[in-house]
Amino acid sequence: MRIKKGSRVTFHYELRDDKGNIIDSTFDSDPVIYIQGEGEIIEGLEEFLEGEEPGFEAKVTIPPEKAYGVTSQDLIVFAGPENFEDNVEIEVGSTVETEDPDGNTVVFRIVEVTEDKVYLDGNHPLADKTLDYKVEVLEVH
Repeated sequence: MRIKKGSRVTFHYELRDDKGNIIDSTFDSDPVIYIQGEGEIIEGLEEFLEGEEPGFEAKVTIPPEKAYGVTSQDLIVFAGPENFEDNVEIEVGSTVETEDPDGNTVVFRIVEVTEDKVYLDGNHPLADKTLDYKVEVLEVH
């Protein structure tokens, strides 16, 4: 069976950045299971897998526009330290969660801390990155 919209796909992947460093891999763990056409994986990978079948193995390079997007300056904001609950660790690299006006959870990374401001970045950590995937399709239903 070939991958098409609505297919339940099981696959392994290895993800590398444009310098060849491994970012993530499922080859030594459980594979990913997703439904084709539901936006559960990045657009470029979903497009690449369309029409393939179990046993398919390949490598693909996906540009930021088809992966995690390009950095949006609108998602870089700041707040005062008083806006954080006491149990939140305010240090560069940590993450905080909040809700958008629609009630969806939004995750921000703390990118800078000054005496009176905490700068937050809501862009995906892989925004602006060209990604290299190695994939192996295991099952298609």
